[in-house]
Amino acid sequence: MATIRRSGSGWQVLIRRKNYVGPRSRTFLSEDLAESWADAVEERSKKVFQDIPITLGDAINDYINGPLLLHRSAENEKYPLRVTAKSWLGDIPLRDLQIKHFAVWRDERLLKVKPNTVMRELRILRVLIDWAKDERGAYIKDNPARYLKVKGIGDARAPFFTDEDEKKLLYELSQMSNQNHLKLTKLALTTGFRRSELLSLSWRNLDLEKNKIYVQRKECAARGNSTSMRIVPLPSKAKKLLRSFENKEGKVLPLTKGSARNGFDKARKRAGLDTLRFHDLRHIAISRMWSYGMNALEISACSGHRDIKMLMRYSHYQLSF
Repeated sequence: MATIRRSGSGWQVLIRRKNYVGPRSRTFLSEDLAESWADAVEERSKKVFQDIPITLGDAINDYINGPLLLHRSAENEKYPLRVTAKSWLGDIPLRDLQIKHFAVWRDERLLKVKPNTVMRELRILRVLIDWAKDERGAYIKDNPARYLKVKGIGDARAPFFTDEDEKKLLYELSQMSNQNHLKLTKLALTTGFRRSELLSLSWRNLDLEKNKIYVQRKECAARGNSTSMRIVPLPSKAKKLLRSFENKEGKVLPLTKGSARNGFDKARKRAGLDTLRFHDLRHIAISRMWSYGMNALEISACSGHRDIKMLMRYSHYQLSF
């Protein structure tokens, strides 16, 4: 931030920090005095400017260590944000950001990832820039990311999952020392819940007598940091499975996210289901609900989909049961 150089018979300090308010140069008789003044300015600048991000990279780092920690998809959002912060786009001052910067960024990302991935990353950047402007006082007149267009493509998955595939998967899970991996997969296939919802489920969220599950879920970043709750009818198969659990205190499935992910990946590979993802179990469960004759309102109560268009994506799978 400061440069100290010899000037005549003294030592001159030059302050080069952007947006610094105060004397930008001063000359001292000794180098020690010059260094002391530079250190004092640096300390004062930290106190004044530490909460005001200057570049997009600064805003990203503040965001990752701040509101992102409360987001339900924090782990998924953190990686692309860090990649952007380290790229040339992260060095652009927030006040200088224009749509042309994001257009170049979009075209570069499209060479590496799918259009729908770019769309998701762009939504994250839009929320981040609004946060930097509205809550951190960053110098931004407008949010140029909101004017950029990215055309997505249809990426609905159609997992082919037969009875034989299910038997292989459940068998491999049953061979694991921690039986919570097997319970997690079985509950996913009977409820259609997301993995994060199942891992956060506590016994106090269950009412086995009234056949209800109270599911709490964080809102997405665009909706804020609040949580919402939905009351889900408990499927009979899920109820029977839950009654078989011995421990009925605390978490229903005492597994960490990492352990749950690694356990499922090992089992599916051993079963020869290399293309199967855990989220496909949600697709499969909801597709089965359609095949059972449940209507859209009943299924949306179970799945938590607010948008009927999104829910209909789950009605196109040609699965073998």
